Formats: sequence, structure tokens, C-alpha cells
Amino acid sequence: MGVPKREIKVYCDPYKLDAYNIPIESIASIIGTENLNMPAGSIDIGSNNYSLRVQKEFGSAQEIENIVVGSYGGRTVYLRDVAKVIDGMEERSQESYINGKKGGMIIIQKQTGANSVEIARQVEKMLPQIENTLPSDVKLGEIVNTSDNIVRTIGSLKETIFITLVLVMLVVFVFLGRWRATLIIVTTIPVSLLASMAYLFATGNTLNIISMSSLSIAIGMVVDDAIVVLENVTTHIERGSSPKQAAVYATNEVALSVVASTLTVLAVFLPLTMASFS
Repeated sequence: MGVPKREIKVYCDPYKLDAYNIPIESIASIIGTENLNMPAGSIDIGSNNYSLRVQKEFGSAQEIENIVVGSYGGRTVYLRDVAKVIDGMEERSQESYINGKKGGMIIIQKQTGANSVEIARQVEKMLPQIENTLPSDVKLGEIVNTSDNIVRTIGSLKETIFITLVLVMLVVFVFLGRWRATLIIVTTIPVSLLASMAYLFATGNTLNIISMSSLSIAIGMVVDDAIVVLENVTTHIERGSSPKQAAVYATNEVALSVVASTLTVLAVFLPLTMASFS
């Protein structure tokens, strides 16, 4: 954006065109006809057949000036006789200013399904290498990086998960009143998060806004299941069962309910892992 583009301008003199009896429409038609790169058949040399191509595209403004546009009084009329050809820049409808100075912008867009943050990092890494190949007065710099919002959002979600972990620990301890039970429940959170991340990386996904938000929601579900199982285990221990027996029987009693509630949430969020987000 904002970079000037080369443009060949042909300024016709209407009085000269009228004098040579050449219509303005024929000028554009002749220039278009002469400026062609077209196939011209083929030629056989021995057992080989070669395709021919006529290279007639203009290489400079001087070549355009020398094309024939008509004849008058037995004299050949060239474009230079009725027009002025200028090799210049096209009129710009927009301009880019960077720190108060004229410049140009290159907008890099990712493909659907690509990782915005990773692409931005790779581009930043390539900028110094590209700048070394440019003239000394050309400088490259970053104007807008939309991946910064994603990085900040993910950072905020990480803080949210950490704060959630602390709050869950405090709330569970207040209601249960036992550090051992609280430690057991809190331990289930990082274990489940590691398992979730293993699934993400195994399926080729990354930590993004969607996955981080899902992990935050999953913490609450894991804590709910852990509290249900732990409270049932505690009930069996209070009735005289050994801790090992209580863990086995209590878990079996609530296993169906815990699995059913977990699968309900899983059924809602699992399709999201199959979708691609642009």
C-alpha cells in the first residue's frame, strides 16, 4: 500500500492528430496491438519440433515513440510525431506515512488454519535479513502486529488459570476444612491439564484462545468430579472401611454419574477440536 507504480503516459496533441487525420481511438488500438507477446506457430528441425513465440512487448518508452500510427501524404507518421511519451509514475489514490515520512506498507496475511503468532515471529526474524539486501536508505519496520492481541489474551488466560487454581484451593479448604483433601483435589488440576495438552499436541493443535478458554472451563469440571469422588471416599472411611477399600468402592459407586457428567461436557466441546479457525 502507498507504493508508487510505474506508468507509461502517452500525451497526444489533438492539433497534430487532426493535421495528420489520425483518430485518437486508433492510437490506443495500435499501441495495444504492437505490445504483444504471442505464439507464432512451430518449426521442425530434424526430429525435433520447436514452438515459436514473437517477443513484441515494449522494453522502454523510446520503443513506443517509434511505432507507426499512420501515414500522410506518402510519409510515415510515428507516434513521436503526434504525442509525447513519458515513463513515469501513476497518480496515487493513497499515500502511506511512517513517522511523518513517506513510505510503503506490505500487508502480510496468514492462510486459513495457520498460526498467527508463529507467522508473526518468523516475519520479525526475517526482516533484518531482507533489509540487508535493500539499499542503505530503505528501512524496514513493524507498524501493526495483530498477533500482539492474541499473545496478550493468551497471557491473560494463563493468569486466569493460575488464579483459578489458587481460588479453588482456598474455597475447597474452607468448605472441607482438611488440607489433605484439598491437596488431593488441587493435584487433579495440573494432572488433567497435562493430559489435555498432550491431546492438543498429539492432534496438531496449539495453545490458542479457544484451547486456553476450554482449559479454564475444564478446571471447574475436574474439581467438581474430584469433590464428588473424594466426599464419597471420606464417607466410606468414616464408616470403617480402609482407605484403599474406600477408594475402590466409593469410586465405583459414583463412577457412572461422574463419567456421564464429563461426557456431557465433552460432547459439547469435542466438535470444536475438529474445526479450523481462521
